[in-house]
Formats: sequence, C-alpha cells, structure tokens
Amino acid sequence: MLSGLLILAMSAPWAGCQLAYFLTDPDRGRPVQAEYNKIGNRRVAVLVWADRTTLDIDPKARRRVCDAITYEMKKHLPDAVLIPSRDVQAFQEEGGLNWESMRASELCKQLKCDLVLRVDLLEYTTRAAATKELRRGRVRGTVNLYECGEGAMTEAVYETEIVANFPTDRQSSINELTDGELMREAVAQFGQATAKKFYDHEESLRGPERR
Repeated sequence: MLSGLLILAMSAPWAGCQLAYFLTDPDRGRPVQAEYNKIGNRRVAVLVWADRTTLDIDPKARRRVCDAITYEMKKHLPDAVLIPSRDVQAFQEEGGLNWESMRASELCKQLKCDLVLRVDLLEYTTRAAATKELRRGRVRGTVNLYECGEGAMTEAVYETEIVANFPTDRQSSINELTDGELMREAVAQFGQATAKKFYDHEESLRGPERR
C-alpha cells in the first residue's frame, strides 16, 4: 500500500505536466514584444561571420544563415528594406575588402544600408555538444545590430545570442533525415528566432512543435 502511494506521489508531477500539455489550447499563444522595435522602414544588411572550420565543412554556411534571417525579416517586417543576400555575399567574397575589420559606418556605406545586423556563428554542427554520437542540427551565434549615419554610436544598439536545435527536446528521433536536412531545419529555426527579436509576435503555450 505504501509503495503504491509513493509511486503515485512521484508520478504526480509528471502526470500534471502531461495533463497541462494536453489541456492547453494549441491555437492559443502568449504575446511577446520585440526586443528592438525601431527598424521601421530602414535598409538592413545581414552580415554573417563564420570561422574557417565551419566554412570547410559547409562553404555556404554564411549564405544559408543570411538567407534564413533575411527571409524571415522580409516576411514579418514589411516596411523594412533588406539588402539581398546575394549582394551581401558578393561583397564578402568578391569585394576584395577586409570586411571583418571594417566599422559599421564603413559597412553601411559599402552596402548602402542604414543598419547592419552582424551574426557571428559560434556553432554550426550536426553533433550534440554533450554526446557526439547523437545527431542534432545546432546553430548558435551572437547577434549585434549597428546603426549608421551621423551621430550613430560605434557600439551595437542591440545584442543577444541565439541558439537553435533540431530536433528540439520535445521532438522525436530523426534517424531518417540526412545531416544536410538536419542543418537546413536548424538554420531555418535560427533565422526565425533571430527575426523574432525585432517584431511583436505570439509564442505557443505548448512550446516547440512535437514531431
């Protein structure tokens, strides 16, 4: 009798969490305000930095991340003007300039924009950090937004760090997916998470979608 009560008591928190999940309306969400809401109708260039190891693994890593962020920002910030990622890529690879050491004001002048959103990739992998034998798409990077123009600060006006994993803890095994497909999903989620910092939105009360 006592053991049965102990089992029931120990399982109660888990059961409560499960019950709360299933009783939550999947269509309901909680409002989340933009962390930086002053982009407006300005011109924005997304610049992605990656180390040599990352580029050796995936030469298109910068372009993929830039595309994902640019797509989401164009979708949810219709008044903003996003510099096409192909133009940014051409500037990075073909311009013959050491763009990594350039100030934001110089970058804005070269790319004809008002804001520079710089993303420095810290992780870009399909192997979990703690358990290398597990496959999981993971993208982690710092995000810094710089304003340009007369009187603009040299420091970033907004900064954060973004982490995107695929599958998430709520998602099931993805043994049937290739490493490329894992990274494509992780990059897409990274783009979504980055763009959401700049517009009001809703997040599901259930958390990440189950798969």
